Amino acid sequence: MIEKRFILEAEEGLHARPASMLAKATMKYKCDIKLYKGSDKTNVFQPKSILSLMSVGAGKGEHLTFVADGEDEGEAMASITGLFASNFKG
Repeated sequence: MIEKRFILEAEEGLHARPASMLAKATMKYKCDIKLYKGSDKTNVFQPKSILSLMSVGAGKGEHLTFVADGEDEGEAMASITGLFASNFKG
């Protein structure tokens, strides 16, 4: 299991374009991926679903924690990290 926390730097927050990019990237992997907003671990979001990502309602500067668990967890987390590093400009 890999857990990594990110700060959302995109001016528009996690709106349609970044959510779409994130869903498309995570759908490629077999591992289970979960997303938590802030320090609240009670609301779990599914990053493989664009509808779930749109419901996060994350704005610029918010903390998002991703947890990947499974056979290709490293590759999945590297893909997520790349999107945040590029500020969803890819």
